[in-house]
Amino acid sequence: MTNQMVSQDQRAAASRDRLLAAAAAEFAARGFAGAKVDRIAVKARLNKAMIYYHFDNKAALYREILTSVFTPIADAVSTLPDEGSPEDQVRQFVRTIAREAWSRPHFAPMWLREMADGGGHIDATVVSQLRRVLQALHGIISRGVARGVFNPVHPLVVQLGIVGPLLMFAVSAPARERLARHGEQMASPERDDVLKHIEAAAVGALTRDRSKAPPARPSARRQRT
Repeated sequence: MTNQMVSQDQRAAASRDRLLAAAAAEFAARGFAGAKVDRIAVKARLNKAMIYYHFDNKAALYREILTSVFTPIADAVSTLPDEGSPEDQVRQFVRTIAREAWSRPHFAPMWLREMADGGGHIDATVVSQLRRVLQALHGIISRGVARGVFNPVHPLVVQLGIVGPLLMFAVSAPARERLARHGEQMASPERDDVLKHIEAAAVGALTRDRSKAPPARPSARRQRT
């Protein structure tokens, strides 16, 4: 009986994994409104009843996928070491975001579609994970400001400058491949070159321009003379 229960649990977990993978591909290709539960069921090799066994509705399935992306991203950036220079911490933050985002091919098109649709399916769980990401970045910026090397820039502004190019690079892959097949070599930058550019842009936008620092105030002794 116990072995039978384990087998049933394993089958349920496997069907859930297939469901999430199929749904992620469907949402990435068509967005929430265009995605069809029937197509997801066919791709996952499940009947619709099994989909509703795991999730109440299509929206719950969609939000589960968003949460499954943002939670590991938030976990990863929240555990970055706070040692080293603030500039290096920003570079590590960029690379961590890129690694987590690029390892999930469906994430970039899903998230860009969600933004274009006004973010209507972002719930409290997703918001809490986004907040953790921004808090991690805020900590890095604050340490840089305290050391006198960063300007006090709003973390969301910095985050947009990081995530935007990362997502565009990801979703443009098919178009860039098509251009490359037509002999356009400039359509194929190396991934590491893209990362270095985004790192440099983020660090440069934060770095304080010391040449424009206000002149030092005269000492009290000099004022009295």
